[in-house]
Amino acid sequence: LFDWRNIMTWENDKNETATQIYSFIADFDEKIYANEERREDSLIQQAAHMQTAFSFVSAALFMVAAIIIDNRGRISLEFLLVAFSSISAVLLSSLFCATQAQKRYKRTSFPNARQLQRLIENQHGNFCSDAQRHKYVVKTYSEIHESLCNVNESRVKWIKVSMISFYVALGLCVCWFVAAIVVLIVRKGG
Repeated sequence: LFDWRNIMTWENDKNETATQIYSFIADFDEKIYANEERREDSLIQQAAHMQTAFSFVSAALFMVAAIIIDNRGRISLEFLLVAFSSISAVLLSSLFCATQAQKRYKRTSFPNARQLQRLIENQHGNFCSDAQRHKYVVKTYSEIHESLCNVNESRVKWIKVSMISFYVALGLCVCWFVAAIVVLIVRKGG
């Protein structure tokens, strides 16, 4: 004889297990997505810090430039023009990259209320059980997390290039300073 009660119990256990599993995954995905949003905020803030550093170094560079030009001694204006132009160009590339990192990129987001209502109305059979609803939430988080993660990776690349450019500009400051001292020593001796 066939016992329908065992089958019904098995189906109920299966549905409860699926609901628990998808509920757990949905909660976990929500935490992962929240972490990625915090990462995005942190990256945007880091790009803002790079812009601030650009501002300070640029201001200092142009204040020093005026003093150096007035007291240049035997250093030619062409030498100073090349030195300050190369440093400024690299600093501007750092600013450009930091600005690109702060840009709000297009990415996948949660469906709005109207979109969700239409989806449920058109596919109501896919939203009958708790497990199905949790599965939809998991799928949605998966899509928006991947999109946000890709945007954040793009931000990271822009920030890295910005930081490299900034350090190159600082290195150029040191190199041109040393070159200016060498020029002064050579001209003084010759």
